[in-house]
Amino acid sequence: MVPCHAILVANSSLARLFERRSLLQPWVEVQDWWHGEGQMHARDLERTPPGHSMAGRTGLAPHTDTRHRERAVFAQAVAKDLEQAMVMDKWQELEIFASNPFLGELMAHLDGALKKTIRATHPLDLTSLSAQDIEARWRKDFMV
Repeated sequence: MVPCHAILVANSSLARLFERRSLLQPWVEVQDWWHGEGQMHARDLERTPPGHSMAGRTGLAPHTDTRHRERAVFAQAVAKDLEQAMVMDKWQELEIFASNPFLGELMAHLDGALKKTIRATHPLDLTSLSAQDIEARWRKDFMV
């Protein structure tokens, strides 16, 4: 099988996976993920109806804000799909471009085998760029 390389560009609401088999080929988008809750305001994500308060309640788990929970849910979903793709021998190297703090959240959810395929991580959000602009940026600043 011809070696395949991949890059993931992601933030807390969008992730895009690109692959290619050689440096002569352009990056081709092969999968994307959308998590609309990642762009919502925290007040819109709250599940308690107006007028009800959670204040004063105690529990064993530390308080986690809604945005963090949604970011973790999305990171876990992306990590699971990446692990499945890797098991199918889709690529030999993965490079990740993701906004902070999503990059850290995603890395926390990746298993050891997938982490071994990661060539580099970059705390950059390139999700708004076109495939051609991502290609140009990668060639200019990150190609080894």
